[in-house]
Amino acid sequence: MRFFFYGTLLDGSDNPVAQAIHALLEPLGPATMRGALHAIPDALGWFPALVAGDGLVHGKVYAARPGFSAADLASMDGYEDFDPANPAASLYLRQELELTGGGTAQAYVWNRALPAGAVPIASGDFQEWLASRGMPQFRGAHGG
Repeated sequence: MRFFFYGTLLDGSDNPVAQAIHALLEPLGPATMRGALHAIPDALGWFPALVAGDGLVHGKVYAARPGFSAADLASMDGYEDFDPANPAASLYLRQELELTGGGTAQAYVWNRALPAGAVPIASGDFQEWLASRGMPQFRGAHGG
């Protein structure tokens, strides 16, 4: 199983879920996929939302290492507020999407109307957007 991360699940993030999950993933390198990226404000910082669009979203692809389990996937899904048994109530959906360089990967896609205060990220690069504006990354339980 391969994953495309574009936000708070990227390696190097300081949230405990990302740190734990990266012990079970093999980084494959930078990647892009079609879509539009928005930054969502929250009292705990900013997090990204991938939605349908014609732009490029920048992130990285990772492959599950041997030993990656259903419980590990459930931990990631829980972090992203994705409930496979109740997708309509989920904040994000985990979907198999095409990478622009070929192949596919699982990605967490925003599953709601964008909230007031959502900011489009024209570059499609959430980490660059945070750094260029000095914005804090979300320190809670979701964020791609």
